[in-house]
Amino acid sequence: MTRLSTAPALGRTLRSQALWAIGLTALGHFALELAHGFLPVVYPLLQERLTLSYSQIGTVALASTSAVTLAQPLFGHLSDRWDARTVAAWSVAWLAGLIGLVGLVPSYPALLGLVVLAGLGSAAFHPAAASVASHAARASRRKGAAMSLFSVGGNLGAALSPLLMALALHRLGLAGTLGVIPLGLAVGGLLWLGFREGHGARQTGPTALDDARSQASLLALSLVVLAAAARSWFQIAFMTYLPTWLEAQGHPLLYGGQMLFAFSALVGGGSLVGGVLSDRVGRWPVMWVSLGLLAPTYGLFLAARGPAQMVLAGLMGLLVGGTFPVAVVMAQEVWPRGAGFAAGVVMGLGWWPGGLGSWLTGTLADRMGLDTALAFLLLPPLVGAAAMGVFGLRVRPRRQTNT
Repeated sequence: MTRLSTAPALGRTLRSQALWAIGLTALGHFALELAHGFLPVVYPLLQERLTLSYSQIGTVALASTSAVTLAQPLFGHLSDRWDARTVAAWSVAWLAGLIGLVGLVPSYPALLGLVVLAGLGSAAFHPAAASVASHAARASRRKGAAMSLFSVGGNLGAALSPLLMALALHRLGLAGTLGVIPLGLAVGGLLWLGFREGHGARQTGPTALDDARSQASLLALSLVVLAAAARSWFQIAFMTYLPTWLEAQGHPLLYGGQMLFAFSALVGGGSLVGGVLSDRVGRWPVMWVSLGLLAPTYGLFLAARGPAQMVLAGLMGLLVGGTFPVAVVMAQEVWPRGAGFAAGVVMGLGWWPGGLGSWLTGTLADRMGLDTALAFLLLPPLVGAAAMGVFGLRVRPRRQTNT
């Protein structure tokens, strides 16, 4: 009788701990992206101060993205064996403490070195925090919703970052980047204390092994990574050159920040909807439809002007955001040998082509003009949609992807 009476209380305690852990990962993701997402807004000022070419800006974006992404599988592997909560907490402080100095860099090589070192903090945070969120949600079978909350935190931070930094740069100049340092240190410390107080179980081991029905599939994981790579190629190149493209059309820098805010804010909305929807209708249909609609929407954006352009930027944000949590959960489900490693692969290797795409777009812009270079971004979403089409034909019939 006692055992029956204590079962509901135990269930409520576990749910409370799960929500606490997921909330902390979302907060950490928010602070991390708030401290890291302002670089496109700073590029025009750094271009003037350091006399940078478009290809050099693309190289900086590639270096930053490479540091953030290529190290993620390694950090994901380590987070499956270490305390993922501690890794997540300290990586926020590491990134903010370094990236805040970007406004003070004296040279192009110093800029490259700083963004690489700061990017390692992001590389450590993402797989570790995703592993914590996945572990917390494993009993409810609503991993999509949990990953949505985690993603939304980062999306909101990324949305606010260029807008707030544009205001700071307008008032303080490049020294305004220093403001992210105390924020990151405070949130990192809060996460470290909060995980210890509210979620005592140490997060180690390959948590996705709890789903015994899944079997690792290299083909499935590769298709998910390809779709994520195509998405990130489009997103990072678009965000990197959007303020510069708008400025060339006669718009002020603040307008570029507002456009990035509209895009990034709706990425957050799309992340929330995409993960929750994937728990109901399945993972791959959400990915397939989102990527399939992204290319025509972008084509309309390039041709639009005025308020319609802002609306289309928001719609693209919704479509991009819808793929974020879904891709991570898909990777963890098709590769159950380690939640941190799977998340690190899809967020790391899946994001790295975004930096490569920025570099390629910058190189094309130097040779053919920025308008022509941006037109080539119609192709990556189509590649991602094709990858999800193959996933649906070759993988889905043999595996339930929405469990």
